[in-house]
Amino acid sequence: MAIVPPKTLFINQDSQTIILLHSYTGSPNDFRAVMRRLKQAQFSVYAPLFSGHGTNNPLDILNKGSVTAWWNDTQKAIEFVQQQNKKVTAIFGLSLGSIFALKALETYPQIKGGGVLGSPLFSQDFTNVRAGFFEYARKIDQLQQISIAQQAQHQRTIERLLGPALDSISQATLEVGQQLAKIKQPVFIGHGTKDEMVNYQAAQQLQSHLTTETDFHLYQDAGHVITVNSARPQLEKDLLKFLEQLK
Repeated sequence: MAIVPPKTLFINQDSQTIILLHSYTGSPNDFRAVMRRLKQAQFSVYAPLFSGHGTNNPLDILNKGSVTAWWNDTQKAIEFVQQQNKKVTAIFGLSLGSIFALKALETYPQIKGGGVLGSPLFSQDFTNVRAGFFEYARKIDQLQQISIAQQAQHQRTIERLLGPALDSISQATLEVGQQLAKIKQPVFIGHGTKDEMVNYQAAQQLQSHLTTETDFHLYQDAGHVITVNSARPQLEKDLLKFLEQLK
């Protein structure tokens, strides 16, 4: 069965624009519901598709995606918004995307603020991320109805490539973490207390390392992807309150 590939999403209305960066193995679909709420609040919203993501081949994330590619995607997203004669009011990232949202705040002081959701910045345990990637690949392969032999080949290739890929992401978290003092803008931090990928203590550590104003929220009994799970209604209210203060 062919999968309809996700794509970059853009809601074009007000000059004030929010950029949303998705998770590892995720897509802009992580943010569809949140984007609708931001649209109601009259914001423009841009959610780029990261390199290697959103295809019918799970190996594309490992072969075509990289920390360098995803940072380039982030910079291109900022450039795209500016080319539309709009201002980047805020940039938020979910999980993997949070690394690049913080790096953007470090690099572009003209962005008024931003935030992280389920951020792995102070988590060096990627065991569950590793397991999650294998499960993601199995689901994609099963939906594609490829042979057992091909699935086994994919698993072997992932076994070879995933470790170095996660090491690269881990290194990126360290590098971004070392530059947090550059962030002068307000930072929103959201995390689920039942996050199965990143312990919520990582969010608390991030808050303690930031020297700027933070808006910190723990969502009780919510898992990792708080843009779609039980945390979403309250998350949307909290994000809008944060954004109103940036205007």
